[in-house]
Amino acid sequence: MARYIIYGAGAIGSILGAGLYRTGQDVVLVGRGRHVEAIRRDGLQLRAQGQLRQIKINAVDDLAKLKPKVEDRLVLTVKAQHTADAARTLVSAYLPTTPIVALQNAIRNEEILANRFQCVYGGLVEFSGNFLEPGLVEHTRNNLVAIGKFPQGFDSVADALAADLEKAGFQVERSENVMDIKWWKLVLNTNNALLALLGCWLQKGQSDPEIYSLMADVMEESLGVLRRAGIHPQAPAEFPPLDLAIQKLRAGETSCDYDLPPEERTYPSTWQDLQLKRGSTEVEFLNGEIERLGKEHGVLTPLNSLLLRLVSAMALNRELPGKYSPQEIKSLFEEAKL
Repeated sequence: MARYIIYGAGAIGSILGAGLYRTGQDVVLVGRGRHVEAIRRDGLQLRAQGQLRQIKINAVDDLAKLKPKVEDRLVLTVKAQHTADAARTLVSAYLPTTPIVALQNAIRNEEILANRFQCVYGGLVEFSGNFLEPGLVEHTRNNLVAIGKFPQGFDSVADALAADLEKAGFQVERSENVMDIKWWKLVLNTNNALLALLGCWLQKGQSDPEIYSLMADVMEESLGVLRRAGIHPQAPAEFPPLDLAIQKLRAGETSCDYDLPPEERTYPSTWQDLQLKRGSTEVEFLNGEIERLGKEHGVLTPLNSLLLRLVSAMALNRELPGKYSPQEIKSLFEEAKL
């Protein structure tokens, strides 16, 4: 039986690991010191669907505390800005033939891993979680995961992982072209920066006309760059294509009940990084990816470039999310387009 090493077990990694563990899989979470300390003392506290579960799962704060096994499967859930360091750490302990899957935002993680590992798999995470405090995470919405071999294809290792995730209660999409699905997610993620600047959670953003119009503008710019670059993002089976998603967002058709308790709101990872004053975010690998592609293909990206600059400065200065109002961002967008 495979042993799953969840490397970078914050909210998403802990939710994945807990699901696998509860079905009888051998799982080890590798995470930050205080989170691991709380898990080892009290178990992982997982809040989902109105219930709080205590899960006595194995956790370590240092990969050196584990003895590698031939049957290990590496699951990378760190933020994109930490992928290169994680790859160096993992390859120092594991053979290059060890299977590794990148269940992360952004689309360069697999490329980085492929420089050190021979069996790399791409993964889409289309569910949300909040890190409430060390030892306590919440699964707030959705449960979709997509899996495929990098750069293309699907094999028995991917199928075994997909089957294990399905047993754990996740909806799994098996894909021969998983990177096309990850490009789809990248366009959605370009709004992470916007919501962080506004101090806003997803449900409110999708329901407030002042905000969802800005979100639609950002997605439209991002999709235009991908099309000029010849990239064809593919939505998972149950989601609309991006052009229709933008149309629905702009028309207010994604509105929902957003008056939720704070712990049930879906905050993007960029918001969480600013809130925790971590000093860095994934913005360089999200909006920065669009900016780089735009420069390469002669497309201006004023909105993504502005979001990249503003969030990078806030992270560097350890500023909290919510620095800007929708009206201020709208004015800055209009200036950036001139």
